[in-house]
Amino acid sequence: MIENHNQAECFFLVFAIFWFASNLAYTNAVGIVGVGGYNNNSKGKKTGWNPKDDHPCTVERISMKDFLKEYGKQGGLPPLFPHPLVITNVALGGDSQDPKNSRNSKFQDLTRADSVHNSFPANFSVTLSSSNSFSEHRRTIPFTEYLEEVSTGPALKADIKSNETWYFFGETYSSEWKSLLESYELPPCQVCNSPDESLVALSFGIGNSGSGVQWHIHGPGFSEAIHGRKHWILYSFDNEPNFNPDQTSLNWMHYNYPVFEKSEDMPLECTLHPGDIIYL
Repeated sequence: MIENHNQAECFFLVFAIFWFASNLAYTNAVGIVGVGGYNNNSKGKKTGWNPKDDHPCTVERISMKDFLKEYGKQGGLPPLFPHPLVITNVALGGDSQDPKNSRNSKFQDLTRADSVHNSFPANFSVTLSSSNSFSEHRRTIPFTEYLEEVSTGPALKADIKSNETWYFFGETYSSEWKSLLESYELPPCQVCNSPDESLVALSFGIGNSGSGVQWHIHGPGFSEAIHGRKHWILYSFDNEPNFNPDQTSLNWMHYNYPVFEKSEDMPLECTLHPGDIIYL
């Protein structure tokens, strides 16, 4: 996943959960929210949310073709856009999702599970974060070792602890990462097209099947799925869900999410496929 943040002033409570079929899934984590509570006792509750299933999308969606018709002449999406938006079918000039026609086909090739390590020295290491809301635990390991864990390791289970769940995201400030990220084509937004490069900050992440960060505050910006699938869950800032910061996102979806009965309790949600972009 690639994420870029621009300067604006709207926030959402979000988390995302990931599933990949044949390649890497890309993750994100920014900020924190306050502490709530949770009960992961399944007795008397409907449970069993599965990241491999198809899930609803309740975020407004627009194809890239229609998006460019509406916003292309003004240089893309304006700052402080008032609500989340998912841009689908991102192959410029058409509705095909064929990766070969994607605007970021080169970046997709560079970041495949079997090739992404080629952009880095043999002894290159990455720092992983734990999967709670505060991303407070750290673990530094060789990049190739982490890629092996993600590609061949088992899918995460709902009852795994957050301090036993690791993901790589955000700490991509070295010259090696900057060199790789130069191949990424920014989404169509007015700030993204600004000559002032300080207005955009790119983050890159890799996560295992079933991984994700717990609820946190997310400022304005775009996130794009490059490989795999990424399921986003969003609440407005004034509608904080009940959760524990040490609960994993998969545990929350397995035990908390299925018991909602009122429509006003339901979050906004949507699954991104490769090339899909969400604006928050």
